[in-house]
Amino acid sequence: MEKKKNGGARPGAGRPRGSTNRVTARELLETADLIVGKPFVVTLLEGYRDSIYADDKKLRTTYEKMILDKVATTLVEAEISDSKDAIAAKQAAFAEALAALAGKTRE
Repeated sequence: MEKKKNGGARPGAGRPRGSTNRVTARELLETADLIVGKPFVVTLLEGYRDSIYADDKKLRTTYEKMILDKVATTLVEAEISDSKDAIAAKQAAFAEALAALAGKTRE
């Protein structure tokens, strides 16, 4: 009696190449907006307000950490911006490097 062969590799089986099974942050926030009916930021701040009214210090601290993490990330991004002088210096350095590369020949 021959043993049946189940499983194993089959043409076309499995997850397609390049597909993902992860939920992105954008998808999660958009879905939360649809389900709740208002932006996540509004829901977050309403929860923070409610924790203050309920005098729940532990929950209030959790909300404050979430809010401060977002604010700190935004501030760090703002501090990275370059001044006009820095941009001009980078453009000049790039032009010099490009001119040096143009002067070299391929071997």
